[in-house]
Amino acid sequence: MTCAASTVIAGAGLALAAGGTAMTVAGQSQAAGAAAGQAQYQSQVARNNQIIAERNATLAKQQGDVQATQKQQQTAQIIGAQRAALASQGGDVDSGSPLDIQGDTARAGFTDAATIRSNAALTAYGYEVQANSAGASADNFSRAGANATANLPFGIGSSLLGGASSLAKGAYTIMKNNPGNTSPTYGPEFDL
Repeated sequence: MTCAASTVIAGAGLALAAGGTAMTVAGQSQAAGAAAGQAQYQSQVARNNQIIAERNATLAKQQGDVQATQKQQQTAQIIGAQRAALASQGGDVDSGSPLDIQGDTARAGFTDAATIRSNAALTAYGYEVQANSAGASADNFSRAGANATANLPFGIGSSLLGGASSLAKGAYTIMKNNPGNTSPTYGPEFDL
């Protein structure tokens, strides 16, 4: 192989190395954009899950309050019916056993209403934990997207430095193979 042919091949190699570097940079940019977009999507899904869980927690508390109020009303109705039944028997409903019966009914109703509120609070707490977890996930996804974008210049810089190093080595090889020339010789068909 002649010196001119090896110079042409080396020059073509330099051009391919430069093209490869450009393709690597473009690929990194595209990958970072895709990663940032995916992270943003996942962040929004997690935010939506957070909102849903927060609403479910609020609904659980409201439902617990309504059910507890209904239980209290039901208990009051039972006590009213007991008083009416006891009064129809001719006894004093405000003392002795009739009063004890009403007290037991009131305590049972109060306990039931408290249990309903407690269960609703536990359900709401579970939803609040879900909401906090989803919010933390959304924050993590947002940070991942920001990091993908923020790290892009470093990846591009690394690729450009690697490509420049490869080009410099190739140019050095061409000049080493053509002593006395300060610029590469490409042959008559490639004169610039």
